[in-house]
Amino acid sequence: MKKIYFILAISIFISSFQLYAQDSTKVKAPNETILYTIGLNEVPDGCNVPLIGFVNKAKGNHSGLQLGFLNTNSANFKGLQVGFANTVGESNSGAQIGFFNTVNQSTQGLSVGFFNTNGDSANGLQTGFFNTLGNSFSGIQCGFFNTLGNSGKGLQVGFFNTLGNSFKGLEVGFFNTLGNSIEGTQVGFFNTVGNSAQGLQVGFVNTVGNKTEGAQIGFINTTRKLLAFQLGFINRVDTVVKGIPVGFLSFVKKGGYQAIEFGTSEMFPVNLSYKTGIKEFYTSIVLSYNPISQNHYGIGMGIGSIIPINEKLNFNPEFISQTTCTVLWDQIYNLHLNLNYKLSDHFSLSGGPTVVWNHLQNGSTLHKPVIYIYKNEINTRNNLLVGLNVALNYQF
Repeated sequence: MKKIYFILAISIFISSFQLYAQDSTKVKAPNETILYTIGLNEVPDGCNVPLIGFVNKAKGNHSGLQLGFLNTNSANFKGLQVGFANTVGESNSGAQIGFFNTVNQSTQGLSVGFFNTNGDSANGLQTGFFNTLGNSFSGIQCGFFNTLGNSGKGLQVGFFNTLGNSFKGLEVGFFNTLGNSIEGTQVGFFNTVGNSAQGLQVGFVNTVGNKTEGAQIGFINTTRKLLAFQLGFINRVDTVVKGIPVGFLSFVKKGGYQAIEFGTSEMFPVNLSYKTGIKEFYTSIVLSYNPISQNHYGIGMGIGSIIPINEKLNFNPEFISQTTCTVLWDQIYNLHLNLNYKLSDHFSLSGGPTVVWNHLQNGSTLHKPVIYIYKNEINTRNNLLVGLNVALNYQF
């Protein structure tokens, strides 16, 4: 009997509230009614009572609370929506918390859900598995997929981050893509910018379609125009306007430096080198041979610079690290203080003194030089030598 009385009391309360709502709205808008039940709540424009039920529907503007499985608002909403699916027809100022959160125009506030979609712009925080905005964003997007149709300002954190136009701030993700430009930082495995980048790209692959004003740090860095700095295993640049690419191999199409060099030195009478980069800074791969040493073969890498003195003469310092790779393992460090003389548009002759430190990694015999000017046997594993080198260079 107590349960029956309780159910009757609840029914009378709901009926009384419906009659009161209908009577109260007749004064303002006779054709509009308020429906307030446990299953469905429906209010007209400007009726800001809290909507708590399975389905909550506001036919216009609403402020306050919507708590239910489905929450819909046909115009502007200000407050808190909590449910499985939350939709706002125009703009939202407040918070949406649910599995599906949708705003047709703009949001100022918080969206927390599995799917967050916004037709126009948003200021605040979007966090979920899928976050999408049709136009612009200012704030934080945090999710697995973050997409932005136009421009953004702030922070994007996710596995996939995409922007149609420009971005100012920080992008952190596995894939970061921008259609136009960025002013800030991209950190990820793949970072791509369609037009220009001002700031920093850090990733395995960094690409900029037009101009880079900042730094690219990664395994592979590519840009059309470089006005700053590249550090990577492979750097590819169409034109170096100003700045410098630093890497194992740097390829510059216009204004770059590529050469093959054949030379002789005190430690290896036969040296074949490939050099690439720019004249201000290039890297080299060196293959060497010495017929009189136990360690006949060597392989090495080097860095160098060509500094103009006059039209034909250049100062050409180089540092080369070589490792012998046969019976014993020697480490040979060479500092070349060369002068480079231009013979023609493609050929040049270089030569000068060399300072060599020879360190024995294992074994009992140091590498045997062919000829030298000075030799100091520091101990059984270290030698210091002064010698000469000369080489013929073909630039292409």
